[in-house]
Amino acid sequence: MGKQLEWATEATEFEPPTRITYNSVEGQIHFVVTNILEPLSGGTRLTYRVDTGSGLGGVFGRLAEPLIEIAQTRTLRANLETLAALLVEPSKL
Repeated sequence: MGKQLEWATEATEFEPPTRITYNSVEGQIHFVVTNILEPLSGGTRLTYRVDTGSGLGGVFGRLAEPLIEIAQTRTLRANLETLAALLVEPSKL
């Protein structure tokens, strides 16, 4: 959407090799990101969860939040597809 946000996070849970949770400590929007890895037959399941409060505020914020969610979902999906391709062919690094 043309807006760049910057933030700092800290790891609040770290249980290698299955779980890590980050909390935002600086930035416009508070969020918590949790990554959980679970063994699956023939692979690993990644559960990626983002819990966030509204940081945009006002009418614009309420209208923009669904669009931001869609954009974030697309970005995450593209990043995971790139990761999958790199895991298959590491030489593409």
